[in-house]
Amino acid sequence: MKIIHFSDTHLGYQAYDRVSAEGINAREQDVYDAFERVIERMLELKPDLIIHSGDFFHRPSPSNRALTFGLEQLRRLGDAGIPMVLIAGNHETPKTIYNSPILRALRSLDRVYPFFGEQAEQVTFGDVVIHGVPHINDNRLLISSLEQLEARPGKFNILMLHTSLGKRYLMEEYGEQVFPAEFENQLAQFQYIALGHWHNCQPIDVHPCAWYAGSVERLSDTEIGTEKGFLHLDVQADQTCSIRFEAVPTRPWLRWEMNRCHELSAVEIEADLERFKQENNTQEAIVSLNFNDIRTEQTLELSNLRLKQIFPDAFQLLPKRRTFSDRSFVQGIEASQFDSIDKIFTDYLRSKYTEDPLLAERLAERANHYFQIKNQ
Repeated sequence: MKIIHFSDTHLGYQAYDRVSAEGINAREQDVYDAFERVIERMLELKPDLIIHSGDFFHRPSPSNRALTFGLEQLRRLGDAGIPMVLIAGNHETPKTIYNSPILRALRSLDRVYPFFGEQAEQVTFGDVVIHGVPHINDNRLLISSLEQLEARPGKFNILMLHTSLGKRYLMEEYGEQVFPAEFENQLAQFQYIALGHWHNCQPIDVHPCAWYAGSVERLSDTEIGTEKGFLHLDVQADQTCSIRFEAVPTRPWLRWEMNRCHELSAVEIEADLERFKQENNTQEAIVSLNFNDIRTEQTLELSNLRLKQIFPDAFQLLPKRRTFSDRSFVQGIEASQFDSIDKIFTDYLRSKYTEDPLLAERLAERANHYFQIKNQ
């Protein structure tokens, strides 16, 4: 049997203030585009079964656009005769019992089997049994579901989980869970563990055949340098399986980082940024720029406006500036404190006009006059 495993599609995700020609948040459209590429590829491959291990939607109450798009794409799979099983993740699970689980809407589709209740469920396809544990907020109900897990003898048993198998796979999100360590030995009875939540595709060492499928689009700079896509499982009659990853195109996300910026001039830092631009294709890319130990007056010269002039073709710039407290300028002030804006600007003028200190002082005096008026 040929099975495709994917996860964390986060339909409805939005970020930044860019919009498409149709008025859709550009990053939201990126997620839809990546999802549709996966669906197109699945229709070409015609697998026997598709499994999705959680966070199909980005929110428990997705927008009309996200819901409609998701239903339309899944209907294409159903029309092609391809069944799909999916479990609820922490993003789409309601935080209270007063809201209906959004995955309930998927029950209206042919050949779609959503698991979203407060218990484990299973469904059988020939010699393959899918066991799914959706995200469960109530820890007592979660433990009860895990206690009842039992593989079917003579079958290829797949366990679907949306969790962190070990703290290293936490995403620092509200509601996420670490798989209870006391149940890790119970995983050995399953031939494959289909994991969701962690956004990078990779196997993990708690089980000989346990994989995070990863997300289909990059959603944070921790995913820079990783490919996005889905997993192929080829299940054999002897209950073994081979696994391979297939990538799908996504928006590029690049990172530039410089340490000890305070030891360089703004001109030298700009030169390194130019080199980075020449060595990488930044057109329509998200670019993370990390300035470590930068002086406060340098941040004025390397402003967001100046960075946009250096990278005019980038989709989005994400500068992070970790300031360095220069003791020659700041005496008696702890490094964790911030200078006032007039002090920062005065320091900048003094560093800018070193050959004409009188001009620097005159400009600083005039600027301080306006700062005082603004604060009155």
